Amino acid sequence: MTSKSVLLDRVRPSPEQPLARPGVDRTSIGALVREFYSRVRKNERLGPIFAREITGDWEPHLEKMTDFWCSVILKSGDYHGRPVPAHLKLEDVTEADFEIWLALFRDTAAELFVPETAAVFIERAERIAASLKLAMFFRLDRAAPAGGQ
Repeated sequence: MTSKSVLLDRVRPSPEQPLARPGVDRTSIGALVREFYSRVRKNERLGPIFAREITGDWEPHLEKMTDFWCSVILKSGDYHGRPVPAHLKLEDVTEADFEIWLALFRDTAAELFVPETAAVFIERAERIAASLKLAMFFRLDRAAPAGGQ
Protein backbone atom coordinates (compact mmCIF):
# COMPACT_ATOMS: atom_id res chain seq x y z
CA MET A 1 0.00 0.00 0.00
CA THR A 2 1.42 3.37 -0.99
CA SER A 3 1.56 6.32 1.36
CA LYS A 4 -0.96 8.11 -0.87
CA SER A 5 -3.53 5.30 -0.49
CA VAL A 6 -2.96 5.22 3.28
CA LEU A 7 -3.60 8.96 3.42
CA LEU A 8 -6.74 8.60 1.30
CA ASP A 9 -8.04 5.87 3.60
CA ARG A 10 -7.61 8.22 6.56
CA VAL A 11 -9.42 11.18 4.98
CA ARG A 12 -12.13 9.31 3.10
CA PRO A 13 -15.29 9.05 5.19
CA SER A 14 -16.41 5.55 5.93
CA PRO A 15 -19.52 4.55 4.01
CA GLU A 16 -22.85 4.84 5.78
CA GLN A 17 -24.07 1.59 7.20
CA PRO A 18 -27.66 0.38 7.00
CA LEU A 19 -29.71 1.61 9.93
CA ALA A 20 -30.34 -1.60 11.83
CA ARG A 21 -32.80 -0.64 14.52
CA PRO A 22 -36.00 -2.26 15.74
CA GLY A 23 -39.01 -0.98 13.86
CA VAL A 24 -37.04 0.28 10.87
CA ASP A 25 -37.99 -1.73 7.82
CA ARG A 26 -39.75 -1.29 4.49
CA THR A 27 -43.15 -1.24 6.22
CA SER A 28 -42.25 1.57 8.62
CA ILE A 29 -40.44 3.52 5.91
CA GLY A 30 -43.49 3.14 3.66
CA ALA A 31 -45.67 4.49 6.48
CA LEU A 32 -43.33 7.50 6.82
CA VAL A 33 -43.46 8.15 3.07
CA ARG A 34 -47.26 7.91 2.93
CA GLU A 35 -47.83 10.14 5.96
CA PHE A 36 -45.26 12.67 4.78
CA TYR A 37 -46.76 12.93 1.30
CA SER A 38 -50.24 13.19 2.78
CA ARG A 39 -49.00 16.28 4.62
CA VAL A 40 -47.24 17.61 1.51
CA ARG A 41 -50.45 17.26 -0.51
CA LYS A 42 -52.36 19.28 2.13
CA ASN A 43 -49.73 22.01 2.33
CA GLU A 44 -50.91 25.22 0.67
CA ARG A 45 -47.53 25.88 -0.99
CA LEU A 46 -46.24 22.39 -1.82
CA GLY A 47 -49.58 20.69 -2.52
CA PRO A 48 -50.25 22.49 -5.81
CA ILE A 49 -46.67 21.90 -7.04
CA PHE A 50 -47.00 18.17 -6.47
CA ALA A 51 -50.54 18.10 -7.89
CA ARG A 52 -49.23 19.54 -11.17
CA GLU A 53 -46.49 16.91 -11.38
CA ILE A 54 -48.33 13.84 -10.11
CA THR A 55 -51.74 13.53 -11.67
CA GLY A 56 -53.97 10.57 -11.02
CA ASP A 57 -52.66 7.60 -9.07
CA TRP A 58 -50.07 8.51 -6.43
CA GLU A 59 -49.18 4.91 -5.65
CA PRO A 60 -46.31 4.62 -8.18
CA HIS A 61 -44.70 7.78 -6.74
CA LEU A 62 -45.18 6.56 -3.16
CA GLU A 63 -43.59 3.21 -4.03
CA LYS A 64 -40.69 4.95 -5.77
CA MET A 65 -40.16 7.17 -2.71
CA THR A 66 -40.35 4.13 -0.44
CA ASP A 67 -37.64 2.51 -2.60
CA PHE A 68 -35.63 5.73 -2.35
CA TRP A 69 -35.84 5.93 1.44
CA CYS A 70 -35.14 2.20 1.82
CA SER A 71 -31.99 2.76 -0.22
CA VAL A 72 -31.03 5.78 1.89
CA ILE A 73 -31.77 4.22 5.28
CA LEU A 74 -31.42 0.47 4.79
CA LYS A 75 -28.92 0.58 1.90
CA SER A 76 -31.28 -1.78 0.06
CA GLY A 77 -30.36 -0.67 -3.46
CA ASP A 78 -34.06 -0.62 -4.38
CA TYR A 79 -34.02 2.87 -5.88
CA HIS A 80 -32.71 3.36 -9.40
CA GLY A 81 -34.01 6.82 -10.23
CA ARG A 82 -32.28 10.12 -10.87
CA PRO A 83 -33.58 12.71 -8.39
CA VAL A 84 -31.63 15.72 -9.67
CA PRO A 85 -33.04 15.74 -13.24
CA ALA A 86 -36.53 15.10 -11.84
CA HIS A 87 -36.24 18.16 -9.60
CA LEU A 88 -34.52 20.40 -12.15
CA LYS A 89 -37.66 20.42 -14.30
CA LEU A 90 -39.70 21.95 -11.46
CA GLU A 91 -39.53 25.58 -12.46
CA ASP A 92 -41.82 26.95 -9.75
CA VAL A 93 -39.90 25.43 -6.82
CA THR A 94 -37.96 27.95 -4.73
CA GLU A 95 -35.18 27.51 -2.20
CA ALA A 96 -37.68 28.40 0.54
CA ASP A 97 -39.83 25.42 -0.48
CA PHE A 98 -37.11 23.11 0.77
CA GLU A 99 -37.57 24.50 4.29
CA ILE A 100 -41.28 23.70 4.13
CA TRP A 101 -40.47 20.20 2.85
CA LEU A 102 -37.92 19.67 5.63
CA ALA A 103 -40.26 20.94 8.35
CA LEU A 104 -42.96 18.51 7.23
CA PHE A 105 -40.43 15.68 7.01
CA ARG A 106 -38.95 16.46 10.45
CA ASP A 107 -42.39 16.49 12.07
CA THR A 108 -43.44 13.26 10.37
CA ALA A 109 -40.23 11.39 11.25
CA ALA A 110 -40.38 12.64 14.85
CA GLU A 111 -43.96 11.40 15.23
CA LEU A 112 -43.34 7.96 13.72
CA PHE A 113 -39.94 6.99 15.13
CA VAL A 114 -38.12 7.14 18.44
CA PRO A 115 -35.92 10.26 18.68
CA GLU A 116 -32.62 8.52 17.86
CA THR A 117 -34.07 6.91 14.74
CA ALA A 118 -35.92 10.05 13.66
CA ALA A 119 -32.63 11.95 13.95
CA VAL A 120 -31.02 9.65 11.36
CA PHE A 121 -33.89 10.16 8.91
CA ILE A 122 -33.81 13.91 9.46
CA GLU A 123 -30.04 14.21 9.07
CA ARG A 124 -30.15 12.34 5.79
CA ALA A 125 -33.15 14.38 4.58
CA GLU A 126 -31.24 17.57 5.36
CA ARG A 127 -28.23 16.38 3.34
CA ILE A 128 -30.48 15.36 0.44
CA ALA A 129 -32.22 18.75 0.51
CA ALA A 130 -28.87 20.57 0.58
CA SER A 131 -27.67 18.58 -2.44
CA LEU A 132 -30.85 19.21 -4.38
CA LYS A 133 -30.76 22.92 -3.54
CA LEU A 134 -27.18 23.13 -4.81
CA ALA A 135 -28.12 21.32 -8.01
CA MET A 136 -31.17 23.51 -8.59
CA PHE A 137 -30.07 26.95 -7.43
CA PHE A 138 -26.29 27.27 -7.22
CA ARG A 139 -24.88 29.66 -9.81
CA LEU A 140 -21.18 30.43 -9.90
CA ASP A 141 -21.85 34.07 -10.74
CA ARG A 142 -23.95 34.41 -7.55
CA ALA A 143 -21.30 32.66 -5.47
CA ALA A 144 -18.50 35.09 -6.37
CA PRO A 145 -17.76 37.75 -3.73
CA ALA A 146 -18.80 41.32 -4.51
CA GLY A 147 -16.26 43.19 -6.57
CA GLY A 148 -15.07 40.05 -8.36
CA GLN A 149 -12.48 39.26 -5.69
